[in-house]
Amino acid sequence: MPADNRRMAENATRYLPDQRAQHFWDLWRYGSRVYAQQLKCPPEEAWDLMVLYKPHLVWRVYAPLPSLVMRARRISAGVPYDKEVLAEEIEKWINP
Repeated sequence: MPADNRRMAENATRYLPDQRAQHFWDLWRYGSRVYAQQLKCPPEEAWDLMVLYKPHLVWRVYAPLPSLVMRARRISAGVPYDKEVLAEEIEKWINP
C-alpha cells in the first residue's frame, strides 16, 4: 500500500500501547508471505491482521503457528476482529 512506511507503522502502535506488545514494520513483506502460506490465502489478502503467538516462541527456519489470527477486513483468513475474543486469548498467556 502506498501509505505503508515506517512513520505510519510507528503511528499504528498507539492502538495497542501495552509495553508487552511488540510491533514490527514489515518493509519486505515477509510477514504477509508467511501468513499467506500458513493461512492458505493469497498474499495480497495477508495484511491488516492481528497475529498472536504464545510467549517465548522462537522463530527458526519456519514461523511458528499463531495461537490466534484476527482480521479487520472481509478476507478468507482468520476470524473477524472481536474485542472479547482478543481479550480472552491474551488473558490465557498473561494469567495461565
